[in-house]
Amino acid sequence: MTVRKWTRGALAGTLMLSTFMAGCAGSNDAGKPADSGSAAPGSSAPAAIEISVTGMPKYAPNEIPNEYVKQVEERFGMDWDFEAIPLSAGLEKYNVMFASGEYPEFIPNMNSPSSVKKWASAGYLLPIGDYIDKLPNYRKLFTDEDWAMMLDFAGTDGKLYMLPSLATNDPMTWIFRKDAFDRAGIAEFPKTLDELREALRKLKEAYPESVGIGVRGGTGTSGIQNLMNGFRQSFRNPNNAQTRGFWNDPDAGGAVVWNMATDKHRSMLAYLAGLYKEGLIEKEFATLTQDQWVTKRLTGKVLLDFQWASHTVDPAYALTDIPGGRWEYTRALPTAGDLPALEFKPANFALFGPIFSSKLADQPEKLDKLFEYIEWSATPEGQLFHHMGIENVTYERKDGNIVYKEGLNRQKVAEEYGFDWFIKQSEEVLKSDATFAKKQEAMNELAGIYNVDPKSAPLSEEEQQVVNTTMSALEDIAYQFATKAVMGIVDVAKDAEWNRYLSDLEKSGLREATEIFQKYLQE
Repeated sequence: MTVRKWTRGALAGTLMLSTFMAGCAGSNDAGKPADSGSAAPGSSAPAAIEISVTGMPKYAPNEIPNEYVKQVEERFGMDWDFEAIPLSAGLEKYNVMFASGEYPEFIPNMNSPSSVKKWASAGYLLPIGDYIDKLPNYRKLFTDEDWAMMLDFAGTDGKLYMLPSLATNDPMTWIFRKDAFDRAGIAEFPKTLDELREALRKLKEAYPESVGIGVRGGTGTSGIQNLMNGFRQSFRNPNNAQTRGFWNDPDAGGAVVWNMATDKHRSMLAYLAGLYKEGLIEKEFATLTQDQWVTKRLTGKVLLDFQWASHTVDPAYALTDIPGGRWEYTRALPTAGDLPALEFKPANFALFGPIFSSKLADQPEKLDKLFEYIEWSATPEGQLFHHMGIENVTYERKDGNIVYKEGLNRQKVAEEYGFDWFIKQSEEVLKSDATFAKKQEAMNELAGIYNVDPKSAPLSEEEQQVVNTTMSALEDIAYQFATKAVMGIVDVAKDAEWNRYLSDLEKSGLREATEIFQKYLQE
């Protein structure tokens, strides 16, 4: 919904405002309205500072103004000329606004890092990184190591033009049916891929109807992509999605390679083809739907899967109809040889968050107001406000936990009231979430497997266009070949088949794509 230059009415609901303000009493003064600003005629109160704002919510609001906007305005002495262009609407309207010069002064939740880079390069955005000393609450959310990595991935020409949000990582690893392993006499999770094959054979013998390794299905090529997850790491050939699979292979002297055009990839496909031939992998991995995958898990046919660690406690996958059924996750990745598996360190940030117009550079009053707002949003109080809304209106406390009021959830609160998290989710809310606790536990337990630091490749707009077109063609060839290789339709062990595949990649632009990424990744 889009409404421009609306007139602010009275705050709807005395209870909402009084409850919100009472919750703020006794807190620090980080977010309280400043005393500066000219007084409105006939009033001793400072006039609200007008700021043009466009939100990019995940769920479009039903009304504007809404409680989120009203409460922020009241607390910080701002008058937002507010517009909502949701994520589902795409970027066309944003591009038109910036191209015409009629763009907002503040976007709190921009979710397009490539667009941020483009607008920053065109001079539309404020280099917010130059003002980070004014945002100590925000800065201290990140460790120095994470901050350095964030600057590498989020920066444009050495400058930071957005404030990324703090991510809650859910590490991927092998999850397995501990009860099934015990019944099959497998005391611990396999340490090597040879041991994994033997374990799968024992499981198949104990559970003839099982599919062995489950594979999360989906549309297009998601089946083969999900199947390769976990095995890429074991073959020391991990995938960095940020650079479309290009990386510096330490086993090749740090040379820049594309992971699906290497001998490691070939060896992995040969191993998977052997498992498939023995019936130790989900036979329908290339066509299985999401619903079919879930059904097979819930009915006990999946005994092993490379998934997010939180799936071991996720109620959606609970083995309630299987007596003694229990998922566990492994703390290490099996190896394909003598060397350990390789995995990229996950980023502890998400490239969505606030951006500021370069028009604000000479408007310190507006900037100070927005900085007050951002600083408060980074505090536990501000995180709870954005994450859940208003106590006794959108959420309540039950048995020491914070939960949405009956009939509400994240989407409904966002649509009806305008609240949704950015910068950081509230730990006070998440502390009662079993899946969140499992994510935190797993990140600590699995810290040792993250032995490769990812690199970024800040492509120019022209390079990005070339890469998008070229990589789509390369990935289409690679995923089709991989699917056929695993299923035994082509024999990856035959040099003629493998060389034909490499030739097809070259014809589709592999060399050109490699040269582009070498500019940024070459050591």
